[in-house]
Amino acid sequence: MKKVEAKWQTVFNQYLKEKKWYIFHELKQTNTESFQFAKIEKGQDEGLPALEKSGLVWKFSDEISRPKPCDGVSIPPLPTYLVIKFKQGFYCIRYEEITKLRDEGVISITREKCEELSERIIKT
Repeated sequence: MKKVEAKWQTVFNQYLKEKKWYIFHELKQTNTESFQFAKIEKGQDEGLPALEKSGLVWKFSDEISRPKPCDGVSIPPLPTYLVIKFKQGFYCIRYEEITKLRDEGVISITREKCEELSERIIKT
């Protein structure tokens, strides 16, 4: 699944660049009509809300073999999204909505519910 997810990550990144849409996101892909929240890793579950609150300062590794454009980046707080790739497209849901659902005991989300909650749907 990771190879397929990497392909869709490239497509989604091109969309972000073209539309100049600046966000923090986690992209997940599913071949069914629902997405299991258990596929969200603990670090992502903690990190996305922190990014929305505090932003990010990141130092690029000095061990990278290719030339770096700079030493690091400082990015202000930005909206965070869980982006779920279904067959029909990318469903972009604010991460706070995912947190609310999980706090209510919901363990998965259907494509239909994603359509209802998404701020953007990018058809593929």
